[in-house]
Amino acid sequence: MMYLSRIHFTREGIRRQCRRGIASNLFREHQMIWRLFGKAPNQQRDFLYRREDRPGEPPFYYLLSARQPLEGDGNLTVETRPFEPRLQAGNCLQFQLRVNAVVTRKADDHGKRRIRRDIIEAWIDGCRKSDPLGKGWPPPSVIHHQAASTWLNRQGEKHGFQLGDCLVSNHRFHKVWKPGDPHQRHFTSLDIQGSLTVTEPDAYLATLKQGLGRAKAFGCGLMLIRRA
Repeated sequence: MMYLSRIHFTREGIRRQCRRGIASNLFREHQMIWRLFGKAPNQQRDFLYRREDRPGEPPFYYLLSARQPLEGDGNLTVETRPFEPRLQAGNCLQFQLRVNAVVTRKADDHGKRRIRRDIIEAWIDGCRKSDPLGKGWPPPSVIHHQAASTWLNRQGEKHGFQLGDCLVSNHRFHKVWKPGDPHQRHFTSLDIQGSLTVTEPDAYLATLKQGLGRAKAFGCGLMLIRRA
């Protein structure tokens, strides 16, 4: 069984997160979510989460987890229900996904090293290669849609779903500072919403639990679904 939770800041939590800068620091946000599961030794991350921002209001979070989260510590309220979708091949779903989507390619150093490239940047690389002057490039919105739909179609072939239509927005660059670590981490994210058809229920359910893409510890990978 999985659990789907919605997490809000309490009034006191809003004041504390403003003082501590939790909402503006991805690593502190990540720690805040971890604390909802206690301190089990050597525990591996078994949850995905997604932050939702609203103009003029504190953020809230969706959380999908293998363990039931704690009720909160005075800073957060946690509303939890079991997550047991019963899916069959042919089911049509609406989805929302925030994803760190990358492709892996050989580095341009004539060696065996491989690097990860954001799918939007990789698509632009292809445009630049075929049209160096950029005169025939499609608009950015078209590039974003082509890159995202191509990537999601490939994911669907491996993970039990067929993509229908989709809208792409919010291509963002993120930085993560971890205390005591001199190296800064960075990644991109993309918001995709649309429709899909389930082709292999077991494979798709496993994907919902495991998430898609990378940077899952920092709010990416969770696919929210509802019946179409």
